[in-house]
Amino acid sequence: MRGFVGMARHGAAVLLVALLAVVARPVGAQPPRYAAFMVDANSREVLYSNAADEPRHPASLTKMMTLYLVFDALESGRLRLTDTVTVSRLAASQAPSRLGLAIGQSISVDNAISVVAVKSANDIAVALAERIAGSVPRFVQMMNMRAASLGMRNSHFANPNGLSDPTNVTTARDLTILGLALIRNHPRYYRYFGERDFIWQRATLINHNHLLGKMIGMDGIKTGYTVDAGFTLAASAVRGNRRLVAVLMGEPSLAARTRDASALLEAGFSVLDRRALGQQVTVADVLPTLNHPALRVEPIAEQGSSDDDARPRTPRLLAAPRRVVEVGRTRHAPHHRATPERRGSKAGKPIRIAKHEAKTRTAGKAKKARGRR
Repeated sequence: MRGFVGMARHGAAVLLVALLAVVARPVGAQPPRYAAFMVDANSREVLYSNAADEPRHPASLTKMMTLYLVFDALESGRLRLTDTVTVSRLAASQAPSRLGLAIGQSISVDNAISVVAVKSANDIAVALAERIAGSVPRFVQMMNMRAASLGMRNSHFANPNGLSDPTNVTTARDLTILGLALIRNHPRYYRYFGERDFIWQRATLINHNHLLGKMIGMDGIKTGYTVDAGFTLAASAVRGNRRLVAVLMGEPSLAARTRDASALLEAGFSVLDRRALGQQVTVADVLPTLNHPALRVEPIAEQGSSDDDARPRTPRLLAAPRRVVEVGRTRHAPHHRATPERRGSKAGKPIRIAKHEAKTRTAGKAKKARGRR
């Protein structure tokens, strides 16, 4: 009897603590959502895991699966890079981030892939889905069938772009499986995820993965952001013959996402280096200060569906890599596929900026001279 009473009192105490925690939760706070997972791509050893199998919203990491199916179609010959993708009414109606083509306008498959990988354009992701499957519902079925075949046991996709949907869920472990599959099964096309920028007409689109060009060996994969998902990132880096793949979900800001991904990957490479010297070490030993309790609660950010929407409201740790163009040089597309669309002019001619820069400097000197008078 005493034991029963003691258990009852203990249960009541636990319930009281839980209620107090709920009452103390800040107004507008989200449930816990941080999760992370990192593996050695060669040995498949799990180097770091935190809430790796808990359901989370993927945001634009969903587009990793969308592009996986695009690459499947390219490999099978059902699709070619020179084919065109037409923007439908449904595609044009998608929330930002968007490329912004009007209904009926088209874009090459080659450029569409870059726009989705770099700009994370929701409209073009839907256009690609319709081009491959004929409709979004059919494409979503294909996404879930492919996820099952890859062993992503805890994932269910609801759309091709990752915009907020309560049934669009996955885990950090499952997205790592997807990242590894992209690298292993589509090495010819994986390079799209490593493009630091992309020139569309007269605009230069910068990749939201701020570790590209900043971290040694970083070559992909994808970033994302929605209110329900927080800031997400799937990242991969290669040093020597070693490759690490890491996924972080539910980060509170761009800065936190960049900082934590960098710290996690650096710790992973450090562990592999020290093990090669005979040391018995783990990521927890190398990085004891990386404190990401799975129970933490973050305040709700303002509504948005991409890094574009969130960037003005959050601090940036690393500046997005930009190409330095010398006077007299021509600014070209990120790689050899330099179509007229990529080069940025309707006539298909590359953009020359040296003349404009020279005029700007001359005007500035004249203005200073007038001020001295």
